[in-house]
Amino acid sequence: MNKKNRKIAKNTLMLYFRQILVMGVTFFTVRIVLEALGFIDYGINNVVGGVVTMFNFMRKPLVGTTQRFINVEMVNGSKESLQKVVSTSLMLYVFLGLIFILLGQTVGLWFLENVLVIPAERLPAARWVYQFALFGFLMSMIKVPFEALIIAHEDMHIYGYAGIFEAIMKLVIAYTLLIIHVDKLKVYSLFVFLVSCILALFYISFSLKKYSEAKISFTIDKFFIKEIGKFGGFVFGDNLLVIIKNKGINIILNIFFGPAVNAAKGIAFAFDSAFLSFSSNFNKAIKPQLTKTCSINDTKNMWSLMERGTRFSFFLVLIFAVPIMIKTDFILYLWLKNVPEYTVIFVQLKIMEALFINSLLNFLEVMVNAKGKLKRYYSVNYVCSIMIFVMAYIVCKIGYAPYYVFYVSLLILGLSIPVRFIILKKILDFSIGFYSKKVLWPVARVSMVSFLTFFFINKLLPETIMYSFIVIIASVLWTGMVIMIIGMKSNERKVVFNYIRNKFYRKTISYEG
Repeated sequence: MNKKNRKIAKNTLMLYFRQILVMGVTFFTVRIVLEALGFIDYGINNVVGGVVTMFNFMRKPLVGTTQRFINVEMVNGSKESLQKVVSTSLMLYVFLGLIFILLGQTVGLWFLENVLVIPAERLPAARWVYQFALFGFLMSMIKVPFEALIIAHEDMHIYGYAGIFEAIMKLVIAYTLLIIHVDKLKVYSLFVFLVSCILALFYISFSLKKYSEAKISFTIDKFFIKEIGKFGGFVFGDNLLVIIKNKGINIILNIFFGPAVNAAKGIAFAFDSAFLSFSSNFNKAIKPQLTKTCSINDTKNMWSLMERGTRFSFFLVLIFAVPIMIKTDFILYLWLKNVPEYTVIFVQLKIMEALFINSLLNFLEVMVNAKGKLKRYYSVNYVCSIMIFVMAYIVCKIGYAPYYVFYVSLLILGLSIPVRFIILKKILDFSIGFYSKKVLWPVARVSMVSFLTFFFINKLLPETIMYSFIVIIASVLWTGMVIMIIGMKSNERKVVFNYIRNKFYRKTISYEG
């Protein structure tokens, strides 16, 4: 395995095991927070935070756009041009962050107080949550160029440590809620804000110490601003519509069904976020190399990275998706004890979307961004977001149960995949046959063998705690074995076996010494 592949493998393992720890801590934290706050306050925190996140369409594309330009400059540019990219992006993001605060204190505050369904006695606490969420987002904007710089340099261990710290601090906050006797919702929002400030300072201080190009010059490169506007405009629009869709659906559910359904959706999105984080973290390990190969037209390595990355992104999520899909009721009861209505089906449908839609499209979108040919591909994203939002309102207005909103999302996104493939064929010389043979067929075989085997085994076994744990553990081991035998190529299996053998051999030598 060459040096680049070893670095990708190392970063992937670091982010994967970090995500396992973070996911475990996060799920445990959600249970404690739900217990401490109760369904109503938990739902309020979810929907009020969602109002702020509606403005979050600025942040995600900024990280991706900045990282894309940093990667390109690292390959084709100089230290001076790289420093200009970092400095200009920081000035731009501070400016955008201040505009966000202005919008939040006017339009957002009006929306909070006049549109959302919040019990009158909890409105003061909701305002408190809203203000801390606003300024927490400002801190996350300021750290954008430094976070992008760390990812572009592939220092994933730093990114991993920050994620672990954040998860542990949120666990500490959750336990604090159990022992205090003041307004828990207010305290929770304050502590979450303080954690976001600490993380921002960590990213900034590390970057300034480690990378010479992180030195801020307070200059603005007009050409870079123009390029960000041209490239980032499509990504901004896409993320804006996604936020409107996701948080708009949250508001629709709040209006038609009340805060209790928001709590169920918040729990489902905790699972969804965890699974998306697996794909996202794997994406971060491969994205810098994939962007570089695209920028220098290294076609062979580009398609190889895309194919391998998509398969393994899917498999890393599937290992945990199979037991959760099969034993959703048991896991939720074990985790929460009191499970809000509709939570089970919400969780299952969001996991299906994360697995069969997002993880399969992640790296194709990275390639589109790297090539800068965005218009047609992002037009499909725009249409999907608008259709999902409109159809979600219609099905709720007609009187369907809230989970039909998630059926609508899955249906529309699924139907969009063939359209995306046709567009990719034109802008990337994408081969549908290659993708079907190298990606879709392997993941379909692994999914069917992994899931169907334990779906039927679970039906045959009694619903006891002991047998439920046996099914969960055995399904994880079985899925891992199926991935190794069916989903991986012989050379990939060899690399994994050699890595495990070398690690075991080194530990054995160390113990003997």
